[in-house]
Amino acid sequence: MAKVVRPGTMFFEDDIKIIDAELDSPLSLSGPMPIFSRDEVQLLYKGHIFVATGEALDNNGGTKLPEDYLKSYTLVFGVREIENPKVQEDAYFLKYHDQIEKVKEGFIERVVNGLSELDASGSSRTKSSQIGQELADRIIQRYATLPKQPQQPLVDSGLIGKLDDGSVFNSEVTGCERVLLLDRKVYELFTMQEYVAIFENSFDATFYQVLLNKCKTATPEEISQILTENRKKVHRKVFPRVRNKIWHSERSGKLYLDGTFWLPVYRGKVEDVDGYYKKMLERKIKIDAARGIK
Repeated sequence: MAKVVRPGTMFFEDDIKIIDAELDSPLSLSGPMPIFSRDEVQLLYKGHIFVATGEALDNNGGTKLPEDYLKSYTLVFGVREIENPKVQEDAYFLKYHDQIEKVKEGFIERVVNGLSELDASGSSRTKSSQIGQELADRIIQRYATLPKQPQQPLVDSGLIGKLDDGSVFNSEVTGCERVLLLDRKVYELFTMQEYVAIFENSFDATFYQVLLNKCKTATPEEISQILTENRKKVHRKVFPRVRNKIWHSERSGKLYLDGTFWLPVYRGKVEDVDGYYKKMLERKIKIDAARGIK
């Protein structure tokens, strides 16, 4: 007599398919993302996050400047550190926990075909765990191909050390080691030495070396004066660009943080960085979902 296998009584592991096209698909995440959604001036520096204090000081009145400060026109604001990226991310995941769990379930349903049949077949948890690990590995491989911003070199001066808090932001996002966020724009922060070095070929060689050394300890006002007194030693088209960026008048901006004067140079829109950060948050959620398959 021929043996008959009734429908639904057997399941083949080959029937499980991971849909590669879904690995990097966007997730529908709730609420404003951490870090980049704040509607105020922010300084991202060595993994820390700083904002301007709410109280403006009139520097023309002779008020003593705070240790770290941001000058805009004639007003001076102190600079204070706020919650680090890990604290902000943890708060986000806690606040939207239920929605994120639903997002994880939806992602697994889309990306793994046949998983429900495996559960129904009574297969061991080991099989499900193996599938979850393979899925996590594939997600990691897929996201590894995303282009990153060049990592900015850290400046050794000052007392603020690099923060490695295990956050997605500090572990995965590059190009934000020292930037200013203002009006949804990203400004890269240069020391005066670094900014002057961009135009090295436009300076008299001897004066260039003197100026670089002065930039290590002088104020923007002092460097501006030195440039004015030696303007013939700088290419005529470059001179105003360099001097005015460093300091032009009492209405010039100034940023002093961690024992260094910084010059903000426009790099692009916040969305260019925020978009990558969101992808890295999605990556974490997907990996957690894959490793949570049991």
